[in-house]
Amino acid sequence: MHSLRSNLDRRVSPCSNFWSFACGNWSSNYVDNFQLVEQRYANAMIAVLTSSRLRDPSRLFKQLQDYFTACVAHREEQMQLPRELLSGDGFEWTRATARFRKHGLNGVFFDEMADVAYNDSFSYVVQLKMPVADNNYSPLKPETRLERDLRELREKYGNEDPLLQLWTLSELKREIPQIDWQIYFEELLEREPGQLRVQISDVEYFRKLGELLRESSKTALESYLSDRLAQFVREANLDSTPHNCIHHMSAVLPLGMNHIYDRYVYRTRSEDMRQLQQLFDSLRGTFAKYLEHNRLELSYEQLSYLHAKLAGMQLKLGNLPVNLTSADYSFYNDHYASANFSADSFAQNFWQALRLRSRLQHLALGQPGATLQLKYYYVNDDLFRARNAPYFEHERNTLTVPLVFMQWPFYDHRQHPIFRHSLMGFILGHELNHAFEQEGILFDAAGNEALLGVRIRQKAKFQAALNCAQYSPTASLKERLADFNGLQLAYDTFFGLGHDSHRFEYRPYDFEREFLAPQLFHLNFAQFFCGRLPTAINHDMDDVRVNEAELNLHQFSIDFSCTRHQFDSVGCEMWRAASH
Repeated sequence: MHSLRSNLDRRVSPCSNFWSFACGNWSSNYVDNFQLVEQRYANAMIAVLTSSRLRDPSRLFKQLQDYFTACVAHREEQMQLPRELLSGDGFEWTRATARFRKHGLNGVFFDEMADVAYNDSFSYVVQLKMPVADNNYSPLKPETRLERDLRELREKYGNEDPLLQLWTLSELKREIPQIDWQIYFEELLEREPGQLRVQISDVEYFRKLGELLRESSKTALESYLSDRLAQFVREANLDSTPHNCIHHMSAVLPLGMNHIYDRYVYRTRSEDMRQLQQLFDSLRGTFAKYLEHNRLELSYEQLSYLHAKLAGMQLKLGNLPVNLTSADYSFYNDHYASANFSADSFAQNFWQALRLRSRLQHLALGQPGATLQLKYYYVNDDLFRARNAPYFEHERNTLTVPLVFMQWPFYDHRQHPIFRHSLMGFILGHELNHAFEQEGILFDAAGNEALLGVRIRQKAKFQAALNCAQYSPTASLKERLADFNGLQLAYDTFFGLGHDSHRFEYRPYDFEREFLAPQLFHLNFAQFFCGRLPTAINHDMDDVRVNEAELNLHQFSIDFSCTRHQFDSVGCEMWRAASH
């Protein structure tokens, strides 16, 4: 409560700008909430990896210690490139692109990844698609002819919902002969590719891309690829403070770092998981009541589809295999068995870690049936900044809460329920609702894209809710929907679906005499977003997120006694019964 009160700016009316009221008094010494928990996480991991008293005999632990030692010693060292990146018997762009991909640089001419098929969430395929705009190279020097041609090609064939094709490698070679796929996959997988299954979109883009690159000169291609590689190295290089090294390792070696944190630092897993599961189940119970009301006037089959998805949804604590304990060293050691990190060279370790990550990503493609082994599954994607906020995986129908997130001020199992429900309840509600927004609705309970989801999305009332949420500009419609519906779900779960503050007189909590329960709920939710308002990526700015989500919640104006002139609720309900 002391922290909550200290951030308030009482010069501002909560009815006119709630974010400013809740967060307007933070000082120049204020530490962003994510920065705070990341700092605590890094401090704990530094202590573990540098401890002289800890006796861990595993090879994995020694490998992580050596990587950390080399990283901290790294000072403006030139990031030497592996010799193979631009070498070989004559230059060939397809082979060079595959080498780049092996070393972590994706999206040069196209995006490639190993992931599950759109219609079978347990079957691995190679996914190929046109690179998104954020992956495209933006050089500081004037645009070359090749760069211009590539940009114009992306602009011409860009499509928000491209048609997916699921082919064998033989079919890919036949349908897009302009690119030598045999060379690409032999180099990438370092073996005969056999009969891979390939999921590809933007087919016409790939055909024209192959023609363009065949007609381009060797000099132009080498120059472009060299520039892309140099840009990648600049972005990947880091200021090697101990804290930065820990965060870097958590991104490129996520399984190992999560395992060590879970084993030596995290002490409250059992109680935390019990409380999280209880909170998650209560949110699902409230959402099930939304579905029973059937606001969208869905058919029995469509409602069954949604109920099955909700019932099958899983909660996962930490990006770790769910059926392994932190004491099970054999799996973790075997997983990183090919690593040979040194305490002397960060550059060597860095490129080796990226090669290892790429190899592990593509490992399942060479196994019988290319089937996902759920027992050993964890998220291992192409990031240089670890996932520290909860996230929802449509293909797994699973909500994961990273271990780093399980710290105050985000969460503490000793907190009063009003604080747990208003912050973690909102976070879980936000992620849960990603399963039911305009993109998530397409995935069924098993994580496969389904026609029933398309039909639900086409319902007039579903489309009306989408249009309502766009009454003001937004950087991401699906994130706004998750905010709107997640906050409403958390509020309804804590106070009750038929709650009306007009009908109740609240007794203050023992620890707080000024703000009553509904007001504390709103304030604690809002203060999750306190900070310096950095430029948002794929989200609205934090002040916009708070103010718009509360504007959508009709109970807010009642809880703070706002007049209609001060605060006119929007009320863009999608699943919940209409507010009055």
